[in-house]
Amino acid sequence: MNAEKVRKQAAKGLADISLKLGRISADSVCCYIFHQPKMPEELKKMKRGK
Repeated sequence: MNAEKVRKQAAKGLADISLKLGRISADSVCCYIFHQPKMPEELKKMKRGK
């Protein structure tokens, strides 16, 4: 395997993981009572039941 192919596979894996974590976090709330950061519009579109 050449280095360029390995880098592309690693980048694709990280992108997949971040998308899955974004979908999970779209349906959850912050565990701290006093702080809930603003959710981006793109992330709101991933919410279930909407």
